[in-house]
Amino acid sequence: MPAGKLITEDIQWIIIRMSPAMSVEDIAMYTDVGECKVRDILAHFKQSRDVKVPKRQRPKLHRKLCDYDIEVCNLHLSM
Repeated sequence: MPAGKLITEDIQWIIIRMSPAMSVEDIAMYTDVGECKVRDILAHFKQSRDVKVPKRQRPKLHRKLCDYDIEVCNLHLSM
């Protein structure tokens, strides 16, 4: 991955899942994430049991209902 690019939450969880079976070097090679960043992700997980979610990735609450919300409500009412 290019330097300075944020690592998505999914990739971080993949790195964590691979860690018991693979070395840091192998994880870095398969995920295209630097070894230093892999170590950082694993160290953060070891301390907090969670991953760092970039602010840009955090889900935002909608202030209004979307068309999708209405469709889901209609499906549940018709059953």
